[in-house]
Amino acid sequence: MMKKLTKSIVVSALIAGALGLASMTSAMPFGEDSGCGRSDQRMGWGHKRGNRGFNLDRMAKKLDLTDDQQSQIEAITADAKSQMNDLRQEMQANRKALRELTQQSLLDEAEVRNVADTQGDLKADMIVLRAQRHAKIAAILTEDQRAQLEEMRGKRRHYR
Repeated sequence: MMKKLTKSIVVSALIAGALGLASMTSAMPFGEDSGCGRSDQRMGWGHKRGNRGFNLDRMAKKLDLTDDQQSQIEAITADAKSQMNDLRQEMQANRKALRELTQQSLLDEAEVRNVADTQGDLKADMIVLRAQRHAKIAAILTEDQRAQLEEMRGKRRHYR
């Protein structure tokens, strides 16, 4: 009797959580036009800082980069941007699959876990990609430039 009660409580909690997740994700628009009133930007955690992302011109000026360093960093960031866009598209498709799974009347917990694991793997890939980009850029910089870049990053983190 106790096992049955515990099992039904766990299943109820999973279903309630899945429905809550489904209602939150379905309320958030994704795609080219997010409906947030700005057609040039999408809504979501990737844009919380507005236009203050990576800026090679500002970096070149602050760190006094050579033309060769700038072209190498441009190539690194272009490659990383392409890979990041691919990962974002995969994550968007994965979120859609998760949303569809959680809206079904019969919850397939194993499939939800599978899709959630894939989402976690994609997020980890994005984190690794960012770290690789930082490491590749750092390898191009001189020791003084790396120290100055860390100082700039420290100031930026202070204001978050």
